[in-house]
Amino acid sequence: MEIQQLRAFLSVAQTKNFTKSADLMYISQSTVTMRIKALEQTLGKKLFERDNRQVLLTNAGKELLDYAKRIVELVDEGARKLNLEERFESSLVVGSLHSLWDYLLFPIMKDFQAKNPKMALRFITGHSWDIVQHILDGVIDFGVVYIPPSHAEIDVIEFKKEEIKLVAKADHHFTEEIDLSTLSTLPYIHMDWGPSYKKWFEECIGKQLFALQVDHASLYIQYLRSDHLIGLLPAAIADTLIQQGELASLRFRSKIKPPLIQSYIIYPKRKFEAVKPLLDHMMKSTVNGII
Repeated sequence: MEIQQLRAFLSVAQTKNFTKSADLMYISQSTVTMRIKALEQTLGKKLFERDNRQVLLTNAGKELLDYAKRIVELVDEGARKLNLEERFESSLVVGSLHSLWDYLLFPIMKDFQAKNPKMALRFITGHSWDIVQHILDGVIDFGVVYIPPSHAEIDVIEFKKEEIKLVAKADHHFTEEIDLSTLSTLPYIHMDWGPSYKKWFEECIGKQLFALQVDHASLYIQYLRSDHLIGLLPAAIADTLIQQGELASLRFRSKIKPPLIQSYIIYPKRKFEAVKPLLDHMMKSTVNGII
């Protein structure tokens, strides 16, 4: 397989249109078609079903999609790091969740960059499992997640513990203390904040399906900001939004004391020396009051 063939495949998979892909890649449609055909011949599989109305991925195309994305990302990251060598002494790619960037990591990274001007930094946002996969693929050097991986090639270090807060929009109408066992009867939106949280939630409230459930922190926060819903947030996120006047803290009780929400630093064991400056800075940040 050639990298340009994979780029053409990814573009057509996204646009579902050969002409649009050609325009986006600044090549002719015939070149896109040629690259796709060459890739199909190499693999011995048809990747797209085409007719006059639409272009759809075949089962083989769907299987290839994630691998193609990872291959192209790895090649691009390798080229980027080689180009950085002329201007910087070192470089790191850091990945984390959108909510952690917004409410926890921004001041840490800003301070680290100011103290390490000869290090190039690139920041990537994704789900916890996206960050883990990118670390295994070699695209990301250092991650901060709520759900830690269990993998022989990845080191996991506990970073910051936070209390859980029950919150609602600032102009909420909840006046009484809320018993969490009654959440299923309330306008509650659910999100899983990691292993210890999930265990506590199920022991305290039970395994339930809620009318509204998300797996993306930014979307979760957006719902809480814009609608009269209640939700459970880590303190680092909740406190910021409460101080900004967007959310308010609610009194609640539960039969089991809520756990502290734990975030984790993760990195490939083979890259310990490369990430050590950032690792040391992260661990000192909680002591020095940066966060």
